[in-house]
Amino acid sequence: MNESTEKMKMPQSINRMTLSLLAVISLCLAACNSEAPEPVVEQKPAVEAADTVLVNGGIYTVNAEHDWAEAAAIRNGVFVRVGNNADVQAMIGPATRVIDLAGKMALPGFHDAHVHPRMGGIGLMGCSLEPAGSVEEIIEIVTGCLSEDSSNGEEEWLEGFAFNLGLFGQDGPNKALLDAIDTDRPIVLWGADGHNNWVNSRALELAGITADTPDPALGVIERDPDGEPSGTLRETAQELVRAVMPKPTMETEINALLAGVHHLNSFGITSWIDASVGLGDYQAYQALENSGDLTGRVVTSLTYESGFAQHYGEEFEEVLTNRHQYESEHVRNSAIKIFVDGVLEGETAALLEPYLGTQGDRGELILSPEQLAAAVTRFDAMGMQVHMHAIGDRAVRAGLDAIEAAEKENGRLDNRHHIAHLQMINVDDIHRFAELDTAANFQALWAYPDTYIMELNMPVLGEERVQGMYPIASVERSGGRIVGGSDWDVSSANPLDAIETAVRRQDSLAEDGPVLNENERVSLATMIDAYTINAAWLMHQEDAVGSIEPGKKADLVILDRSLFDIPATEISDARVLETLLDGETVYAAQD
Repeated sequence: MNESTEKMKMPQSINRMTLSLLAVISLCLAACNSEAPEPVVEQKPAVEAADTVLVNGGIYTVNAEHDWAEAAAIRNGVFVRVGNNADVQAMIGPATRVIDLAGKMALPGFHDAHVHPRMGGIGLMGCSLEPAGSVEEIIEIVTGCLSEDSSNGEEEWLEGFAFNLGLFGQDGPNKALLDAIDTDRPIVLWGADGHNNWVNSRALELAGITADTPDPALGVIERDPDGEPSGTLRETAQELVRAVMPKPTMETEINALLAGVHHLNSFGITSWIDASVGLGDYQAYQALENSGDLTGRVVTSLTYESGFAQHYGEEFEEVLTNRHQYESEHVRNSAIKIFVDGVLEGETAALLEPYLGTQGDRGELILSPEQLAAAVTRFDAMGMQVHMHAIGDRAVRAGLDAIEAAEKENGRLDNRHHIAHLQMINVDDIHRFAELDTAANFQALWAYPDTYIMELNMPVLGEERVQGMYPIASVERSGGRIVGGSDWDVSSANPLDAIETAVRRQDSLAEDGPVLNENERVSLATMIDAYTINAAWLMHQEDAVGSIEPGKKADLVILDRSLFDIPATEISDARVLETLLDGETVYAAQD
C-alpha cells in the first residue's frame, strides 16, 4: 500500500469516531433536554390546632424542676405542648382561644386536702356568721336572719354557721344573749371549729337538756353556776340538739353541695378531699356527677362510726360495702375518716402533758390506742386511705403509732395515709412522718396568733407549747411531705390566705403584727407544692394532674399577678381570674 492510499484511509477512521462521539453527545443532549422528574419530598402533616393556648407566661409548671414556661397548648382537655411562644404558634387555629398571660400567673389547679363542701354550702345558703368579728356583729346577723325567716313559724329552727368561738371566754357563749333575741323559736349556732355549738333556751328545752342531764361520753354540757346548761355544747353534746332537729332533704343536700363546689372553683380549686362524709354525701355527689355539675375531682373520706361520730339512720358497714356504686369519673370513695381527739378549746384534745390549771386533765382519745391501731390496720389491708383528725400531741402520736402498726401487719402498701390539723406535734414524732410516708395535712391558715390561740389556748397550754404549734417547717426539714387543706367551712377556703399565713406566720389580713414562731416559716414554693403536686400525690392522681406538663389533664388556675413578684404581705390579695378543669372554664371572675 502506497503513501497516498494511507492518506485516504485515515480520514474515514476519524469520521467513524467522530460520528460515534456525535451520537453520544446527541443522546446526552436529548436526555438533558427531556423533562426531569420532580424530586420526592416527604410531606409533613399539618399541626392540629389547639383548643386553648396560653402565651406570654409566667406559667409556673410545678414539674420536677419547677420550671417556668412562656406558653402552653391544650387540646381535648390535655396539655399537649408546654414551652415558649414559638412552640405553640403553629397550633393557633381560627377557633383557638388565646389567653394572654402578660402580667398574670398560671399554675396547676389547687388541691384542698381537707374540706367540707356540703357543710360550707349550707352555710352559704343560710345564716353565715363567718364575717362577724365581734359578739355584737354576731347578734346583729342572727337578728337579721331571724327577721328574714319570720314567716316560717315559731317551731322552725334558725341555724347560724361558723361563729368565732375565740370571741368568748373559756366557758363559751351563754344562752342569755340568744334568749334576748328570741325565746320562742329554737336557735342553734354552729361554731367555726365544728366542735362547739351555741343554743338558746328553747333549743335546750326541745332537746331535753336540763341541769339533770349528764354529760354524754366524750362531750361537755357547759353549765351556769346554778348547774343549769349555759347554752354551750361541746363535741358529742352537740348531737343531743342535732337529734331533735329536722333533717335536711336530699334536694337541700344537693343544692348545698353545688354551692360548695362553685365556691371552691372560685378560689382555683379543682380537686379536693371531702373530709367527712356519709351516705347522703355519696348520693349528692352522684347527683351532681349525673347532671354534669360536678366541676372537680374528689376523694371522699367516709366517717368511721365511733362514740364521737355517728351515722344516724345509716349502718356504717353497709355504706362501706356499697361505696363503689356511688363512684364515677370524678369521685373515688376510697378513704376513711377517723377522729382521734377533739380540740383544744374546751380541753377535749388529747395531750401528752396536762392542761394548765386542771387536776392533771390531758383530754381524751376517742379510740384507745389499741382500737385505733386495729381500725387503721383493717382499712389499710382493704386498700383504703386513712384520714385522721388529730389536734393534740398525744393524738398525733397515737395516729402515727397506728399507721406503724398497720405497716408491721400488712407491709407498706401504697395507701398514702395522712393526719390533718397537727396543731401540736411532739418533737420526737416529727421525723416519723417521713419514715412512715404519712402526709402532714396542715391547715396553715391557723398558724398565727389569733384569738383562739391567744385567748383560749395560751391560758391552758402556756407560751412554750403555743410557740410549738403547727410545726410546718420542722416537718419539711425532716423530709416529711406537706399538704394543704382549708377545713372550710371552719375557715376560709382560699388557698392564698393559707399560703401567705404559712410564709409569714402572721395574720394574712394585716400588714404586720405578732408572729407565731418565725422558725416555722416556709417558702412560697413549699406551700404551692402543698396545694398542687403534693396533694395530687395524696389523692393518687399525681400522674394526671398537679403540674403543667404535656400529657397531663388541663386543670389550672390563672391569677391576676405573679405570687413570686410581690411582697409576702400581698399574696392573699391576689385574685383568681379563671379556673379550668379538663381545659374548660369552671369559674371566671366578673369584670
